[in-house]
Amino acid sequence: MIIKNSLLLAIFSILSVLMGIVRDRLLATSVGIGSTLDIYNAAFRLPDFLYAMSLAFVTAGTVVPFLTIENKNGDIIDSRHKFSSISLFFAGMASLIGVVIVITLPMYAHLIVPGFTPEQLSIFISVTRILMIQPIILGITSLISCFAQMKNHFVLYGIAPLGYSFGIIFGIIYLFPVYGVHGLIYGVIIGAIISFFIQVWSLRGTRMIEVLPYFSWKHIRELFKLSYPRTGVNILTQSRNIFFTAFATTLGPGALSSFLFAQRITDAVQQIIQQSVTTASLPVLSKEFVENRFEEYKHVIKKYVLVLGAIGFFASSAIFFLQDYLIVLLYGNTESHSLIAFFLIGFLIALPLQMMIGYFTIGLYSAKDTKSVFYSNFISTITAVLTCYSTVHLGNISLVYSVVVMALVNFIFIFIFYTKKKLV
Repeated sequence: MIIKNSLLLAIFSILSVLMGIVRDRLLATSVGIGSTLDIYNAAFRLPDFLYAMSLAFVTAGTVVPFLTIENKNGDIIDSRHKFSSISLFFAGMASLIGVVIVITLPMYAHLIVPGFTPEQLSIFISVTRILMIQPIILGITSLISCFAQMKNHFVLYGIAPLGYSFGIIFGIIYLFPVYGVHGLIYGVIIGAIISFFIQVWSLRGTRMIEVLPYFSWKHIRELFKLSYPRTGVNILTQSRNIFFTAFATTLGPGALSSFLFAQRITDAVQQIIQQSVTTASLPVLSKEFVENRFEEYKHVIKKYVLVLGAIGFFASSAIFFLQDYLIVLLYGNTESHSLIAFFLIGFLIALPLQMMIGYFTIGLYSAKDTKSVFYSNFISTITAVLTCYSTVHLGNISLVYSVVVMALVNFIFIFIFYTKKKLV
C-alpha cells in the first residue's frame, strides 16, 4: 500500500515540480533576480506565518491520526462531525488573525525586511495585505485533503498543487506585465482558488453537507491537546524563515531570491520523494500504532528512514556535479548564478539529513507524539539563529553555516527522542 501510493504521489509530485521549474524559470527571466522578486518572495513570510499558526488544524500529520479512531469492532468511526468542527474553527480563526495582520502591518513591516528601501517597503506592505487571503484558502484546501488521505484517496490530492502552480504561471505571463508585482500576487490567489475547487471534488459521495454546520468545542479541545506542539513546530519554522528573510535582505538586492532559488532545488527532491513516501505512510503508520502493532510500526520507520537517507545522499552528490547545468536550466543565464550555487552547497549537505528527519517526524506524528518534534525543532532553530549571528561578519556564508548546523542538530535530537520512545 505504501509503495503503491508513494509511486502515485511521486508521479504527481514530478508534475508539480515540472510546473515549479517553469514557474521559477519565468520568475528568474521575466521578473529578474533583483528587488522586485525580493519583494514578491518576502510577501509570503506573514501569510506563511498565519498558515503555520493554524497548520495543526489543516495538516495531515495531525488531522489524520485525530480522525482515525476505531470502535470496539475495529471499524473507523464516522469522522465527518470532527471534520466539520475543525473546518469551521480554522476558517474563523484564520480570518480573524488575517484581518489583524492587515491592519497592523505598517507598524512592524520594517522589522521583517530591514534591508528594503522606503519605496520597496510600501510595495511590500501592499502586496502582503492582498496575499493574506491565500493561507485561508490553502488551509481549507489542506483540510479537505486530510479527509481524502484518510480514505486513501490520493489522486485529487496530487492534482490540486498543479492548479496552484498554474495560477502563479498565469500571473507571471499575463498579469505581471500589466500590474507589476501586484500581478504576481493576483496569480497566487487565482492558483489557490483553482487548487481549492480541485480538492473539493474529493468530497463527492461523502454527504459532507449533512454535517457541515456541526460544531463542537469538545473536538477542538481534543485536537488542541494533540496539536499544540505541532503548531509550535510550524511557528518555529516560519519564524526561522522570517529571520532568514530579514537577514538576507541586508546582504543586497537578489540575495534573498538567490537563497530561495537554491533551496527550491533540494525542496524538489524532498517533494518528489520524501513527501510522497511520508504522505502515503501516514495512514498506515497511524493504523499500525492504533492497533498496537508496534514491531511492524518500528520496522516501517527504520526501513524508510534508511532508504530516504540513501536517496538523499545520492541525490545531493548528483546535483553537486550537475549544479551549473541545473541552475542554467532552471533559472537561465542569470547574473546570480554563482550566488545560487554558493547557497546550494549548504542545502545539498543538509538534504540527506532532511530526508530522514521528515520520516522520523511523520512516524512520531502518527504515534501522536508532537512534543518530541517540537523540542528538536526548537533546539535546532535556536542553534541556527545563534550560528547566523555568530558568523554575521562573514556575510553570505553565515546562511550556509546556519542551514547545515540546523539540519545536523535537528537530526541528532529527533533521532534521540525517537529511540527513547517506549513502545510496548
